[in-house]
Amino acid sequence: MKINNEKRIFIGIPISGKIKPILPSIKFAIICNPNYIKWIPLENIHLTLSFLGNIRTDDMPNLIESLEKKITSNNFQFAISGAGVFPSSNYPKVLWLGIGKGLDELTSLQRQVENSIRKYIENSQGTIFTPHITIAKIRRLHGKIDVLPFLNTVYSPIELDVNSISLFESQLLPEGVQYSILNTFPLN
Repeated sequence: MKINNEKRIFIGIPISGKIKPILPSIKFAIICNPNYIKWIPLENIHLTLSFLGNIRTDDMPNLIESLEKKITSNNFQFAISGAGVFPSSNYPKVLWLGIGKGLDELTSLQRQVENSIRKYIENSQGTIFTPHITIAKIRRLHGKIDVLPFLNTVYSPIELDVNSISLFESQLLPEGVQYSILNTFPLN
């Protein structure tokens, strides 16, 4: 019997309950065959600060210690506002909610996270941090999906207090992805 000595890890900020009130209007804005879009389950909605990938379980205590020592950000607020798609509105694969107020603080926090975990990730170069909250993924594209109503969805900005960040394990299960919080790191 093979014992898995790795965990699929990312660092992020849980979001789920904060955006629940706006999800029905956002979902209503996308008109397409429901088989073409996969909405992220509410309990899995988060803002990723850094995706590490597979990390050896032996390295986890040192990773946690590094995060505890090097994250010095203070508590702050950011606002969830606007909507967007990756990679483009002509070929959407990901639907996301954007960040307004608090962007500088969030970017600074992300840099601290990256600096504290750099030695645990194979390829930490070349990616630009684009803060967003993924809410859906387009499964396949059979014809054009009109994302313009989604991009033009108007909702009041949602203020979110950031008092901590979390170390998540992402497990790929037959019934879908399951996230578990392994550790929480309070901010100052």
